Amino acid sequence: MKKTPNYTAMKTRAALLLLAAIVWIPPHALSKDKKDKKNPSAGYIITLHIDGATDDTLYLGNYFAKGTYAIDTALNDGKGNYRFSRETTLYDGLYFFTNQKGQFFEFVVYKETPKFDFTTKNDDWKKYARVKGSRENDIFFAFHNERRVLTDELEAASKRMSEAEFKEFRSEQIKKNDTLMLKYIAQYPECMFTKMMEATKPIEVPLVNAAGDSLSATERWEYYADHYFDNMPLDEDFLVRTPENVFYKKVEDYFNVTLKNTMPSFIVKHIDAMIDKARPSPEVFKYLVHTTSERFLQSNVMVYDSVYVHMIHRYYATGEAVWASPSSIDDNVKRADTWEKILVGKQAPELILKDTLGHYQSLTMECSRHQYTLLVFWSPTCGHCKVTIPEMHEVYEKYKTEYDIAAFAILSEPDENTRPQWKKFIAQHDLGDWLHLDGGECNVDWREVYDVVTTPKIFLLDHNRKIIAKKFSPETFEGLITNQLSPARKN
Repeated sequence: MKKTPNYTAMKTRAALLLLAAIVWIPPHALSKDKKDKKNPSAGYIITLHIDGATDDTLYLGNYFAKGTYAIDTALNDGKGNYRFSRETTLYDGLYFFTNQKGQFFEFVVYKETPKFDFTTKNDDWKKYARVKGSRENDIFFAFHNERRVLTDELEAASKRMSEAEFKEFRSEQIKKNDTLMLKYIAQYPECMFTKMMEATKPIEVPLVNAAGDSLSATERWEYYADHYFDNMPLDEDFLVRTPENVFYKKVEDYFNVTLKNTMPSFIVKHIDAMIDKARPSPEVFKYLVHTTSERFLQSNVMVYDSVYVHMIHRYYATGEAVWASPSSIDDNVKRADTWEKILVGKQAPELILKDTLGHYQSLTMECSRHQYTLLVFWSPTCGHCKVTIPEMHEVYEKYKTEYDIAAFAILSEPDENTRPQWKKFIAQHDLGDWLHLDGGECNVDWREVYDVVTTPKIFLLDHNRKIIAKKFSPETFEGLITNQLSPARKN
């Protein structure tokens, strides 16, 4: 059963994120951004003068998702002047100047031609940062100057107050900080940094519906999931170039907390709603489609294969993933088409292969003779198989009679070098009660039909070949049997 979220904890975490979103986090990992797009009609000229500058070289960088990236460098002209200039577009987002010692300050690029002149002082870059040619950054710096008064007061109080006094004072400063944020959001709703702060505000979940009836815990959780992105401007490109607490972590928490353990249909509904909001923003749309597809491609939850299939069929096969190469689209569509045929609940494709004695065996016939059948693709040369197959067999042995379970085990590396090792491994580990098949000759290309890229690959089928489960380990196999399967009927 889906666990109901703790909304108080959610609001507390969100409030902390609201504070952290504009805390200045030094960019430790700097790497060259290779994704800039040339645009001859655009470009930037940004100058920075630092009184008392000591650095020969400064870096211009930006945030992206959970990382920071260096995109340009400038040399000191000997007078503390640094000039960053390229015929490269600076897309909307939060940028920063930094040096190798970790000093830095941030600035905004948003709906303004990035031809800015900054000045500051070497002893405190952030405190003395000023700008010409940018209303956005004038307001951005003004906010931080007001906020700095609160943090300076807090630091001074920590040195003179008792623990109890400081706790109460700190609480008051946080309230003042929240009030300051709300003031700027109200006064400058068009500014990028206020939209960033707005994006981290928690969602207020109502206690009653429009009719005045109390909402159940499940209804409140569904409301939270439906309105999760209400405060976030998913239609604005700048979101992908903000610190991770603003956008990246918010999206991660949506999948890892809010949608965790929910049914695929619920996830698909909310993914589509999220992505639809991002359609006006090519970059946010691309980020969400790509990362969501990859998330469910890599998911170990057996029923979530259908989410990946949905993502590929809706966004890649339809031509909406314009950033992807034709070969990448073809590969993903081919995989999704294959996965669609072997989803949980679908009938497993028929397989006819030779056993160790050279006799043909049918998966349909084996399933019809038993209540459940393990379909196993494995090889004795596979390191993971060497561990997993004996462990899986041990669980099988424990329950095979009570639940009438059989096994249809296919050698996934059918060559002359592997076959002797295969038969030896079967004998050494007493796997003789499984039906073993040589994968060298089959009625279909089982690698393609069952998407056998790595081994072992294991399915659990019912007597009609319907797929009950897949992507399970020996550790979860026992729970799967006792919780989901029915014992065999006794005659």
